[in-house]
Amino acid sequence: MNFSPNIYFLTLKIFIMRRFFTFLTLMLFAFAVNAQYIYNDFDENQNEIFNGWPNQPTIIANPDVSGVDTSANVAEWVRSTEQWAHVYCQLPGKIDFSTGTVFNLKVHSPIACTVLFKLEDKNDGSISTELSSDVSDTNTWVQLSFDFTDGESNKYDQITIFFDFSSTTDNTFYFDDVTGPEYIPGGSGQQVDLPVTFEDPDVNYMLTDFGGTSSEIVADPTDETNTVAKTIKTDAAETWAGTTVGGAAGFANPIPFTETFTTMSVDVWSPAAGYPVRLKVEDANDPTISVETEDTSTVAMGWETLYFDFSNNAEGTAPLNLDNTYNKASIFFNFGTSGGDAGELTFYWDNMYFLDNTGIINNEFETLSIYPNPAVDVLHLRNAANLKNVTIYSVNGQMIYSAEKVGSSIDLSNFTSGFYTITAKGIDGTQYHAKFIVK
Repeated sequence: MNFSPNIYFLTLKIFIMRRFFTFLTLMLFAFAVNAQYIYNDFDENQNEIFNGWPNQPTIIANPDVSGVDTSANVAEWVRSTEQWAHVYCQLPGKIDFSTGTVFNLKVHSPIACTVLFKLEDKNDGSISTELSSDVSDTNTWVQLSFDFTDGESNKYDQITIFFDFSSTTDNTFYFDDVTGPEYIPGGSGQQVDLPVTFEDPDVNYMLTDFGGTSSEIVADPTDETNTVAKTIKTDAAETWAGTTVGGAAGFANPIPFTETFTTMSVDVWSPAAGYPVRLKVEDANDPTISVETEDTSTVAMGWETLYFDFSNNAEGTAPLNLDNTYNKASIFFNFGTSGGDAGELTFYWDNMYFLDNTGIINNEFETLSIYPNPAVDVLHLRNAANLKNVTIYSVNGQMIYSAEKVGSSIDLSNFTSGFYTITAKGIDGTQYHAKFIVK
């Protein structure tokens, strides 16, 4: 059979075009799978914060504008002689490897060394994976890539980078343009809301540290049946180091401030009395909208409830504006003093509440069994031996009475007539409350 030249070239053209489109499709797929999220370029895209231990990285002008890095600003980090010195970034969600598998960063090193790139669960260091890459070209910018081909999504929410891994030699490193797969905003679990009790395994409390703190959810050191947050303000922490609950997303609902009710409370275990504790609330979608206030620890090596009245804003911070939305909270221990001046300090905290006319809002309570009601001079509690953290609030939300443990009755002889709310916590973590009247 004879083919005309036109038919031959038409067939060849169709064949080539099919191959071209197949190749183009594969390239687009590969690009989509390895889309790069900019964690921080230290210029216009500072989407995630990098901290360090024992030293914090700082943003400076690029000391060597050349080669693969001609950007204006980069991060500078002084390694120190600590063997496990590192920089790290805690994320408000888990890394999603369906968006890519490769992390990249640019490094300017004074020495030939190994850089270890580690992904881990910020609350459980045993959940981790790591890759290393060698730097052979010194005093120049190089780009390193770490391909986590077998990475499992929804497991890791912290990036940790070790420059000159496992060494004890003090050197200054520069790094820039940290990119990689995206993370799943909010991580796994339900979005946190008030009250914050750390007791619900289905809630993602998403503690996000900044400025040199390190936080995790642990058993209460004084009661292993209770779950609390532990925050270490390291000896490298900034004066403003703190911890955000709920990550970037904050609370599921705005804090319901009114002209009458402007107070939140947090249970705090402090290593000493006299430490200022600051609480900041803000709009999760607009960080320029915020209000801050403080209380001071009065108990050493023990629990107490601190109260934060946002109608009394801290000096130099914006006042409470009831027209604004506040749906995100951050706590700062020993605010105003650096870790270098104070040394490393460990705090525990629990039960972040908003106080309304019942004392607490948005909590799921069991009814506390009390009698008589109305009461005159004495209020009796059934099953008191299994209760702790007993607190009584007035109808205006003011705390009138608080005790870690109580007997079977509470003396009301100094209470004025009116309506009250009593709250307590069972040794199994159950929250209780009841309303009563004092004649």
